[in-house]
Amino acid sequence: MRVIITVLIWACVIAWAGLAIEGVLTYLSLEPTGSSFTRGSNRIKAFLGWEAYALAAALAAFIFGRMGQSSGVTRLASRAPLWISGEFFLLLTLGFVGLLVWARLF
Repeated sequence: MRVIITVLIWACVIAWAGLAIEGVLTYLSLEPTGSSFTRGSNRIKAFLGWEAYALAAALAAFIFGRMGQSSGVTRLASRAPLWISGEFFLLLTLGFVGLLVWARLF
């Protein structure tokens, strides 16, 4: 059972890395559409969509790491993607809330 959990952890970590890279590549390769204020929002939407999938893969790796009581490098590999993607979304959320507060006050 432990071997299966280890394989699942590494598969989720590889999927997380691939999805995160795909998000960046999609953002860089899409042509911006729209006009005025919304120009380029299609790129942001695509990027955040891929990053949300990457966050789901990171969460799965974390859950498998907790279930299998992994150790060593596998334990670090099961937690690092969630730390990275989770902090990314936390910073985005805090930035968005800060922008709303700034726009409201000034």
